[in-house]
Amino acid sequence: MKKRKRINVYKLIRILFFSLLIIICTCLFLNSDLFNIKEVVINNNKNISGKEINKLLNIDKEKNIFSYDLEKLQKKVEGNNYIKECQIKRKLPNKLIVEIQEKNIIGPLYNNKSYCYIDDKGKLIDEKKDLEDDSFIINVDYSIRNCEVKFTNNDKKVLLTLISNLKEENILRSLSTIDLNDISTISMKCKSGLTINLNKDENIDKNITKLSQVLIDLRNRKQTYGSVDFTCSSYILYKPYSK
Repeated sequence: MKKRKRINVYKLIRILFFSLLIIICTCLFLNSDLFNIKEVVINNNKNISGKEINKLLNIDKEKNIFSYDLEKLQKKVEGNNYIKECQIKRKLPNKLIVEIQEKNIIGPLYNNKSYCYIDDKGKLIDEKKDLEDDSFIINVDYSIRNCEVKFTNNDKKVLLTLISNLKEENILRSLSTIDLNDISTISMKCKSGLTINLNKDENIDKNITKLSQVLIDLRNRKQTYGSVDFTCSSYILYKPYSK
């Protein structure tokens, strides 16, 4: 019959003591002032300000960095209409890094009454009476009912197609206005003063591709103003004029 090994009680006590000591020291260390939040860094926000995100987070900068549930903080931020996804990470000893992925925002749309922003599916994101920055405006006839944007003249499809293709060809950033109020024509104005006219038809994507090449050619020739007209049957008409 095998003898049972005797338990070394003193050795066990020492192990438990040092384990408890390590736990206590770790808790004291992690709850020390060293880990009080000193800075919240917000990255990749464009349409929503850092001030608004900080308001959603409601971080107490004298509170310990480990006292916050990061998943709950992320959900708070993702509750904002502008935000598609949020990831928050701790950067020891005292910093939170907030990575923002915004929805694909289209706007501001203007109907001579108020401004609004929509996403790339046409869903309402926000409505505003005034804008702080009016460097770019999309003039289009719409109304808002039951938190939905209602477009006239089938302009929702036209607008979404237009913006998607302008972004793809890196043209959107060079524009100051887009006007869809005419029933058959899209008018756009570049920051340089160049005006562009397109038909509201099924060829918007093809014409935007052609427009990209036209704009490259005009820049190479240092002709950044005048008008480019795609509404003249099967050819493109360019008219230079003085500023």
